[in-house]
Amino acid sequence: MCRNTLSVDWQGYVYDCDFNQMLGLDLGGARTHLSQITTDKLERTSIMVGDHCYGCTAGQGSSCSGALKTEPVRG
Repeated sequence: MCRNTLSVDWQGYVYDCDFNQMLGLDLGGARTHLSQITTDKLERTSIMVGDHCYGCTAGQGSSCSGALKTEPVRG
């Protein structure tokens, strides 16, 4: 999600993803209102990341319901 979609709260503030919104991690580290967004600003803004991001980077990502690889149990 964070690479191609933004999350917007009910007041119009923008976040990289739903998880960052719930954690209060503002877009680029600064509280940004939808009215302040420009293409240039988005291109210069780094994605806020944290330990919670492993949920999306594992498998196919949490937004895609994840992916499990099953392997035979060896014993």
